[in-house]
Amino acid sequence: MNKKNNKGFTLVELLAVIVILSVLISFAFLAVKPRTRNAKKSLLVADAKSYMKAAKEAYTLEEVEGEIVCHDLSDLSSYIKKDDNDYTGTIVSEFTDGLSRQTISITNGKYYIFATDNVSKKDLSSEMPLGFMSSCSEYSYDIVQDLDSSTLEYKLLMNQGGNSLVDNLSLIDQRTSTVNFNNFENDPAKAGMYKAIDDLGITYYYRGPVNNNWVSFGGFYWRIVRINGDGSIRLIYSGLASSTHTGADATIKNRNNGSTSRFSQYQTYARNIPDVSGLTNTTVNASYSNGRFGLTYVGYMYNPAKVLGTYHSTLPDNSKRVNQYSTYTGITDVKNNAPVEYYFFKNFNLNDDCFTGNDTDDSGTCTLVCRELGVDCILSNWNTLATTEGNYSTTAAGIYPATNPTNYIYTSPYKYTCWANGTAVTKANSDGTTSVYVSCPIVSEIVGTILNQKTQAKTRLHGLFAPSYDVATQNTYESNIKVDLDYWYEHNIVGKTDSNGNNLEAYVADGIFCNDRTTTYTYPIHTNGTNQYMNSYFRNATGNARAPIYTCPNMGRDAFTLKTTDKVSGVEPLNIGNKLLKYPIGLITMDDAIFAGGKYNTANTDYYLRIGVNTWTLTPYAFFISNFNANLWFLKDTGALNGGAPSAGYYVRPVINLKSDVVYVSGSGTETDPYIITL
Repeated sequence: MNKKNNKGFTLVELLAVIVILSVLISFAFLAVKPRTRNAKKSLLVADAKSYMKAAKEAYTLEEVEGEIVCHDLSDLSSYIKKDDNDYTGTIVSEFTDGLSRQTISITNGKYYIFATDNVSKKDLSSEMPLGFMSSCSEYSYDIVQDLDSSTLEYKLLMNQGGNSLVDNLSLIDQRTSTVNFNNFENDPAKAGMYKAIDDLGITYYYRGPVNNNWVSFGGFYWRIVRINGDGSIRLIYSGLASSTHTGADATIKNRNNGSTSRFSQYQTYARNIPDVSGLTNTTVNASYSNGRFGLTYVGYMYNPAKVLGTYHSTLPDNSKRVNQYSTYTGITDVKNNAPVEYYFFKNFNLNDDCFTGNDTDDSGTCTLVCRELGVDCILSNWNTLATTEGNYSTTAAGIYPATNPTNYIYTSPYKYTCWANGTAVTKANSDGTTSVYVSCPIVSEIVGTILNQKTQAKTRLHGLFAPSYDVATQNTYESNIKVDLDYWYEHNIVGKTDSNGNNLEAYVADGIFCNDRTTTYTYPIHTNGTNQYMNSYFRNATGNARAPIYTCPNMGRDAFTLKTTDKVSGVEPLNIGNKLLKYPIGLITMDDAIFAGGKYNTANTDYYLRIGVNTWTLTPYAFFISNFNANLWFLKDTGALNGGAPSAGYYVRPVINLKSDVVYVSGSGTETDPYIITL
């Protein structure tokens, strides 16, 4: 009988089995490990969203509109049931214009997220940044970014006087803790990089008389304004590489090859005026600056929609008192040693004599019509007319105060005028008389004179006003400045290459250009009889607590960013803001200038934005009811900040943004040794 072979595995066979099993196990482990990593990443993203939701709930319930609050993750324990020991981080919460926004920085020791509002896997970094901090400080939150040491961004942060990235960030913190925006900055010892919060995260900005923020790009020199919160780098134009980089040499020429640019549009139009017997021509050509007659015009884009209106449209019980009316202060009494004369009319009808324009003609005007000069209208110096006996009353009802008044009732029948805003046309009639008509958007009805004030009068206003704040601030038409900047970009950046053959647009990032038109005033625009200041004025021009901001108060309307549809530029859009830009180019804001070292109405010749000529910013300033001027902020030749009418011709310095991954090649950042970059 055959014996069954019961012999077990030989040693060689056992070793072979072990090797095979080891290989199989290693393959299984390699297959599982990436899935484990992905699971950890996905869990961090999911938990980050939960924390963002919890922060939104906490902030909406507990905090005050307009504040910026930093929550440590442990602060949210009552809103979310998580083991906070698993994560380290903070969430910054803001609440503006009814919208809540959160920015999160969170790490699990390996992966981290730094993102605003929408959190996704693309916001996830593969390594925790060195020196990650999660403390809630005065500046809301702190994070040492995971930077590529080859980038210009890294070079800028490293060029602050310290030996390491952490040392340099500490120096930036120290400077920031002592900054005082009530003062201008011209101290070389304080010159350098500071930090603040913008709409994309932490921004690092230059302040004072710095000389390590020069970049050569596209054949031009630029000054670095700041590193934006997303890591892109904001530049302001400083002239051709071969120029002096100061004065007009640090600015661009506009599309008409002129040296200065205006925000407002100048339009010439024709309209029919009422049939007046004896006129030899019934058509008048006139023009006016769109940039004067209301806050509707103080924008990078604007809406010229107007409706007929009168201010005061309704009057209080004591309205007959002459002092209740607006004071117009823009009257010119003498010029070139001669009295300045205006046409004053007897008759005016708002509904019959004003033309509001339409969808294809946004000009609009009112026309004062005089059949016979000397009868229906007169030509006179205001001071002469106002002081002629019989043209005013010191005793009529409505004089206030009753004793020792300074404002008198104006009793002359010649009470309508356009002051200096009108364009007069005279016509010789066949019967020997002369007819006159004057066109202007705002007609003044004179109701009072002011004792010893030759250049002022009490007025009631008639004409074309923005009907509402929402209508006034719609982005319908491009300003001259925007057209000029687009033209320059199209002819100097688009289709151009650098010395390495790289397309210049490949360097450029989309950015937020904030045209802040927020205001505390209500509309119609002439409703309170006083100058109407924008919020930018109140945070930077008055009081002892100036507070510039890098956040845009109304992102959907005033944050100009690249189009996402009908694109022309090859730059990738941010996909936030109003998405109305043709090209990613704009101007600095008034807040940029305050951060950089400037101050309202105060000369400062020693900070890097001052170049010695008047240059525009993007920020609206105020509407002055005293002379019908709407103003924007500009940087004066002295380095001071002030307001200028959009019709004024000032110089322009384009602002663009470089991508965060632009590579540093060489240079120390000085004017004689600027940073050289590549892709």
